[in-house]
Amino acid sequence: MPFELTPEDLPRILPAWMVQHGAHLAEQGVARITQRYEMGGVTSFEGRVGRWTVFIDVGERNGVSIDCDECGSDGCVHAAAILHLIAHGATSGAALPKPAAAPIEPWRRLLEKALDAEEEPAEVALLVGLERTRTGEWAHIRPAIKGSRGTWIRTGIGWHDLEAAGSETVARRALGEIASMHDQARPASRWGYYDRAPQWIRLDELPSRALWNVLLELREAGVQLVADTKAQQEVALRAEPATHYLQLAHHDEALHVQPVIDLDAPQAQILPIGRPVAAMAIADDERVRELVPLREPLAEAFTRLMQGEPFTVPDGAVADFEREYLPKLRRIAPLRSDGSYEIPAPPRPTLVLTLAQADNRATLSWRFDYPDASGIRTPSEERGIADAVEQAAGEHAGLLGARVGTTFGAAMLTKDETVEFRAMVLPALRAVDGLRVDETDELPEYRFAADPPVVHVSTQPNGNDWFDLEVSVEVGGEAVPFGMLLTALVARDRYVVLPSGTVFALNTTQFDPLRELLDEARALQDRPTGPLRISRWQADLWEEIVGIGLVQAQANDWLERMRGLTETEQLAPVDLPPGFRAELRDYQRTGLAWLDFLRRNRLGGILADDMGLGKTVQVLAALARAQAESPGERYLVVAPTSVVSNWVSEARRFAPELPAVAIEETSGKRGSTLATQIEGAALVVTSYALFRLDFDEYQAAGFQVLVLDEAQQIKNHRAQTHRCARLLEVPSKFAITGTPLENNLLELWALVSLTAPGLLGGERTFTDQYRKPIERERSAERLHRLRRRLKPFMLRRTKEQVAGDLPEKTEQLLEVELHPAHKHAYALRLQHERQKVLGLLDDVDSNRMEILRSLTTLRMLALDPELVGDGHAPSAKLEKLGELLDEIVGDGHSVLVFSQFTQFLGRAAAVAEKRGIPFAYLDGSVSMSARRAMIDRFTSGEVPVFFISLKAGGFGLNLTQADYCILLDPWWNPAAEAQATDRAHRIGQTRPVVVYRLISRGTIEAKVVAMQEKKSRLFRDVLAGDDPSAIGALDATDFRGLIE
Repeated sequence: MPFELTPEDLPRILPAWMVQHGAHLAEQGVARITQRYEMGGVTSFEGRVGRWTVFIDVGERNGVSIDCDECGSDGCVHAAAILHLIAHGATSGAALPKPAAAPIEPWRRLLEKALDAEEEPAEVALLVGLERTRTGEWAHIRPAIKGSRGTWIRTGIGWHDLEAAGSETVARRALGEIASMHDQARPASRWGYYDRAPQWIRLDELPSRALWNVLLELREAGVQLVADTKAQQEVALRAEPATHYLQLAHHDEALHVQPVIDLDAPQAQILPIGRPVAAMAIADDERVRELVPLREPLAEAFTRLMQGEPFTVPDGAVADFEREYLPKLRRIAPLRSDGSYEIPAPPRPTLVLTLAQADNRATLSWRFDYPDASGIRTPSEERGIADAVEQAAGEHAGLLGARVGTTFGAAMLTKDETVEFRAMVLPALRAVDGLRVDETDELPEYRFAADPPVVHVSTQPNGNDWFDLEVSVEVGGEAVPFGMLLTALVARDRYVVLPSGTVFALNTTQFDPLRELLDEARALQDRPTGPLRISRWQADLWEEIVGIGLVQAQANDWLERMRGLTETEQLAPVDLPPGFRAELRDYQRTGLAWLDFLRRNRLGGILADDMGLGKTVQVLAALARAQAESPGERYLVVAPTSVVSNWVSEARRFAPELPAVAIEETSGKRGSTLATQIEGAALVVTSYALFRLDFDEYQAAGFQVLVLDEAQQIKNHRAQTHRCARLLEVPSKFAITGTPLENNLLELWALVSLTAPGLLGGERTFTDQYRKPIERERSAERLHRLRRRLKPFMLRRTKEQVAGDLPEKTEQLLEVELHPAHKHAYALRLQHERQKVLGLLDDVDSNRMEILRSLTTLRMLALDPELVGDGHAPSAKLEKLGELLDEIVGDGHSVLVFSQFTQFLGRAAAVAEKRGIPFAYLDGSVSMSARRAMIDRFTSGEVPVFFISLKAGGFGLNLTQADYCILLDPWWNPAAEAQATDRAHRIGQTRPVVVYRLISRGTIEAKVVAMQEKKSRLFRDVLAGDDPSAIGALDATDFRGLIE
């Protein structure tokens, strides 16, 4: 529980009279807190009340323990004083602030003024004495009182008496403050507080600024400062502060340097007051005559020079003196000359601004350079330059970085701030005397366009394709291409910077109609199946744009074309490339048009069609079309190792005009460079591992398009492969995947950051703008905005949308009852794992792997006890599998059997072997050559059963030979199950497909199936739906539901 002791708590801790007395001591400044610290839920305080030390511990529910080194632990007024400070919020090293004086009523003021003459003068004085020893001399002070003969005497009062008297007058309180200052200024001293202080307090041991204020307060209170002599002469307090400097004079072939304090007391002895020295005592042989404040405190080095003799520098050494020592002397005091010596001008520092820029974002760093290497700085000069820089920046000074002393902290500017800094601030800074700008990059000077921009929207006269639309901004004869403008508008940039450095603003009302038009073009329209038409509102918007004279274009032509902008199905089809040997279905032709548009506009995107809908053939058609338009171009496909050869064979089959080559070894292993290997090839296919290992060679190859197949494999944006894909310099990048996200939105962002960088911002921006609002706050509005942003750059068609091109798929859930021994083993292990997991749910993020390990143990046990060493009970699933295989194979069908656990997959294969059913088997341990042989055996009809592990064959295989699928165990990720069954249910399948999902009744498997629905909604909601409630990683509630 946090510490919350209040004044109302004190009467329950100590008696009321004790609390009241303690409050009086605290309010009089006698008590103070010296330390505070916390440990194990207890807040401990150490305080001082006079000479006594008090320790107080405040625990939970404000329980209090007390220990006073005078009174013990029973409670006392000393403890009450410290408790009063604690309850009123005083901090370590502090006492209570003095309460503001109540306003004096008019009648009281009149009486006090009338009776003022009757008041007794102050009953205390301050003696100021001199002490001389062999080690030095100094001024010191002590309190005194009036003796019977009218003189001030030392006996009868000391610093401790001021505490005992309660400091009831202004004079005594002020004197008490001097004692308190002495105690605080010497924390390591053996002296205590007040009554253990020395009789005399040295003035050179007190904080000078505070001391002088107290001395002025004493004078206002009528306290006399008198010399500690027989005559007790008054010691004056001078009002006008004195100045100090170093006097330089040249005579007798030498430079004479002397520290000077302008006290107007040439024959007097001067003694320092305060730490640091901020006042001087003027004395003669007998007494201290006057105390004088200094305008500025003395540097310690100046004080040491004062204690020595004036020194001289021979003429032959003056140059060395000026170079080595004069800069240091400037720092400790002003320099003055009597005219015989010309003081060299101080070295003027140069403020250096280092300006770097990457990804259109500037980084500013600042430092001061000096012409010499002495290391001596001149803060006043630095401050003047920094002030001039701020003044030059004007209202944009916030872009410079935080002001830190005489310079500025480093600053990283946003893209828009970079434009403003370069265009509005940097030109003014270049004119600041004492500032140098160092740029790490050669960039043109940014300048705002003198003339307002003119937006042109036009179309090519010989086409109906939206992609022939040309939108540009012309500024002073310089045009901005459509791609640059589109990216800036989508990203909501405030400015566009042309290669020449010309800047124009997008955050003006002039661009609002165009921005709204593009927004509407990207918006997802939830409509029934059938032809989709442009809305009336969009047509009115275009007419408004034309009507206000913003653009010049063929309005009617554009109104026809914008139907393709809002719905990809409305895009005019493009011709298949010459020699392409495949007939594309209607949706595939739409995909070809979409890919072709993005490529021709140097953009990228995500082709996210359902598994089995022919994404590969769409990409090959788009690349072959690009090759026909621009012979000599080269394209790169990066894919999982297992499908590299499939890409090459498909290219040779469908696009013979697109020469293809597979890279299956590193340059070092094959003994030749990549350039040699790909000579004459237009399509290069390699694996993710080889792409990463030989990245520099791929970078140098000059590809025009990068295709990332099964792109969900590089969803980890911190992995090296993802970094290589991001850094590869190509005009267009496409991600090909049926599952652009599986677990969370960051996976989707990782792919978008490759294919449409900047569309969704950086990771932090995406997390703040989309991931947190959607996954944590379930914001439907942000989900809708995300889908709207993604639509132009992600194309996805589901099997339901193209159902006419595929045979029916029937899914059936088969529940299997465990054998009694198996059920008993499962129940025992469930109790153990449940108790373990429930204890880990308080910190899911830290314990996620351990939780998943326990759940995986239960999943394996639901299959077969022997997988986890829990007995030898028979597996009901294997028995059910045998029945299904007998029926399916007996009827002349072929079947794919999947499991996530290779150990169980092997036991399943043994079931087929025992029945004499021929089969193929594929898991991660099978070599590439053996893998191809297994696939050929099944696709040729040699064997009717194919056992496949999830990781080894869940993607990249075309197994339409099968018309049955058996899933032996449910998987966390429903997309992985869909990928597996889509090996059979895909383009090319002519028979209905039946999918059996085997579930062990009464086990975690049934709850995993329910959990799959949540993840399925994640996929559907982001790509098509409106409900964000299922989005996000599994949380404590999900895990608890799996084991309870």
